[in-house]
Amino acid sequence: MSSRSRLSLLLLASLTAACGGSPEEHTSDSELATREDAVTIPARGTATTLDFGNWNVEWFGSTSNGPTNESLQLTNARDVIQGADLDIWGLEEVVSTTSFSNLKSQLTGYAGLLASDSTVTNGSSYYSSSEQKVGILYKTSVASVLSARVILTSYDTDFAGRPPLEVKMRVNLNGRTGDIVVIVLHAKAYDDTTSWQRRYNASQALKSYLDSTYPTTKVIVFGDWNDDVDTSITSGKASPYQNFVSDSADYTFPTKALSDAKIATTASYPDAIDHQLVTNELKATYVSGSVQAYRVDSYISNYSNTTSDHFPVLSRYTW
Repeated sequence: MSSRSRLSLLLLASLTAACGGSPEEHTSDSELATREDAVTIPARGTATTLDFGNWNVEWFGSTSNGPTNESLQLTNARDVIQGADLDIWGLEEVVSTTSFSNLKSQLTGYAGLLASDSTVTNGSSYYSSSEQKVGILYKTSVASVLSARVILTSYDTDFAGRPPLEVKMRVNLNGRTGDIVVIVLHAKAYDDTTSWQRRYNASQALKSYLDSTYPTTKVIVFGDWNDDVDTSITSGKASPYQNFVSDSADYTFPTKALSDAKIATTASYPDAIDHQLVTNELKATYVSGSVQAYRVDSYISNYSNTTSDHFPVLSRYTW
């Protein structure tokens, strides 16, 4: 036991003895240690809104890439997700299925799945155990999974070998039940023209799919888009997602507010590249001003080296 823990326990013992109790009846030594190690992340979700977050957790669980202390990365990710108190999360760059399972087991009230799971149609065919995977986490008191599949697989190359994960969910909130489609995206990286072209191709395919499949459905597509929506990170190029931006009657990027305000979503670059796209059916319920890049690096020491090079991006909707 550390000297700090001993001191905490002694102080607790003197307080509880004065009240006629024993320290063991109130707080165990292991609980004190857990509290000392945990990071407190202020909540951003509310009990009456449907709260979304997307977060690239940088090579999560990989022993050869990203943060080197896998245990610390997992603990910090747990504290961010549990503390932020959102209803549905889209995650990118999850490598280790074991680390993901451990994360789920430490999150009270959450369940989740990865694109590689056996329950996901087409999943294991396109996501191997060693590569970066997309996935979701959700509060079981708010949402349940109706079905899950990997989509747009014929455009696998344009999506950099990471075709989107589509999850149909049933939401029960404020005494009202309804369905929503959640799509987690991790687009092609880098600012070279070939990478831009692949993002452009993927965007065209995604819009055609959404136009034809979900013309009147509440849909959110969120994740690491690896490009901005005002202008591209590729010099001299328009945003590869201009096709969505131009169709303002049917689609909206709430996160364009971050782009317009020059708010970065990563620790290293000035652009907003982590975005959320919603159909007009979901846009109608957007809580104005709720979108944000959550700077959890204010609470986690050495965040970009211990946890991720991306910040979570959050938004809220009435239900």
